[in-house]
Amino acid sequence: MKMGHAAAAIIALASSAAVLTLTLVFAVTGGEAPQLAGAMTSGSVAASGSVNVVTTILLDFRSLDTLGEASVIFASVACVGVLFRGSRRIGTEPGLGVLVRRSVGYLSALFLLFPLYIVAHGHLSPGGGFQGGVSLAVLLILLTVAYGSRPMATAVDPSRLHMTESLSALGFLMAGFVGVLQGTSFLANAAAGFPRGVPGSLLSGGLIPVLNAIIGVKVASGLGSIFFDFQSERGE
Repeated sequence: MKMGHAAAAIIALASSAAVLTLTLVFAVTGGEAPQLAGAMTSGSVAASGSVNVVTTILLDFRSLDTLGEASVIFASVACVGVLFRGSRRIGTEPGLGVLVRRSVGYLSALFLLFPLYIVAHGHLSPGGGFQGGVSLAVLLILLTVAYGSRPMATAVDPSRLHMTESLSALGFLMAGFVGVLQGTSFLANAAAGFPRGVPGSLLSGGLIPVLNAIIGVKVASGLGSIFFDFQSERGE
């Protein structure tokens, strides 16, 4: 057996043992997980002002886990940027026909409005920063496919997308430190003094809409930069 296969087998066995151990612990202790889930779902609106329970859990109760998930995108963008450092955009794809280009051009405003709506209403309805950010990145890809990589090479600078993604990650951390400065926990919401507003209204949810907007920009710029980096090649 090769060393790589042996390492993969050890990791798989260790992960399976950890999952089995946690399952047995919950079974022996009487199952505290359902009680915790019930407390989160029943108290989400009062704790955050957000009527979207899933978003409340992701960006309030377990926002540190969400920070870890966002760091995966940050690490991916950084690694791809290092791999393609010093490369140049190819810009050789001619794009599609005039009918497709005109159709995409006319509909691009609607394609932009959709992810913005998802991000802005993430604390009210299904969606949020991750989904809206992916939709924005798909719009960049769609424009590249329709108009070709050559005009998009001059319109979009991957280095600026890298910078935007890094600044968004910094903004997420700065928003989290507001709670620390207020004497409470990192990424605290209502406990840090953020107004919860009227549940169900657009101006509600405290810190959650701010984090959704930051994540949306971060995901869109990160995935967009990865896409444009893969359209690059090493210079001679």
